[in-house]
Amino acid sequence: MSRGLRIPPNRRDKMEIRSYGDLSGPFIPPARGGLASSLIVLLHGWGADGNDLADLAHPISVRFPGAAFFVPNGPAPCRMNPAGREWFDIDDRVNGPVAAAPVIDAAIAAALADLNLPASAFALAGFSQGGMMSLHCGLRHPEPAAAIISFSGALLLHEDLADGATYPPVLLVHGTDDQVVPFSLQAASRDVMQSRSIEVEAVACHRLGHGIDPDGLSAAIAFLAKHLPA
Repeated sequence: MSRGLRIPPNRRDKMEIRSYGDLSGPFIPPARGGLASSLIVLLHGWGADGNDLADLAHPISVRFPGAAFFVPNGPAPCRMNPAGREWFDIDDRVNGPVAAAPVIDAAIAAALADLNLPASAFALAGFSQGGMMSLHCGLRHPEPAAAIISFSGALLLHEDLADGATYPPVLLVHGTDDQVVPFSLQAASRDVMQSRSIEVEAVACHRLGHGIDPDGLSAAIAFLAKHLPA
């Protein structure tokens, strides 16, 4: 998942496994202790699980010490890697995201209710297939989130996105050398969202393949700093 991310020993001793709705996975409480002032949900890529992104809580919480993190495992075993999980069958990019979305939405609603937080204090981010689901769910959530971030993902479906609706701001982060989810999909996704008057930023990570590097993570933290309560 990552390239050049030297994440020091983090708060895994504080990490626990929680279930919200039908999803379970790592939960990392706020670094400063006490009640959470915001919630960041991270959706892993195809064939991985929540542990793959849990370590991102450490660098992000330096800037957001009041944030809690929920990093759920995908709802189904990965067809090509049964040890990992998936959000939808990789060969079904139309019905798959539509079927997975209510499960993710219900988990987010349960987590927000548990933490007594409004949707305006919530950010949804994901990598690869998780980035696709972050865009799919985040742009359709009945209460707009504070921000959406997609690392190496793409907007799969857009016909139902209405002009003039209220959408969260979006950040697209993508490696220029990505051979799994082509870099060209970043511009295609950006153009569709801009046509719907969605506020979107795009960051190109040069010479990066399919992963997250320090530049992309720094861009994500800076983006969150503009939209999410610390």
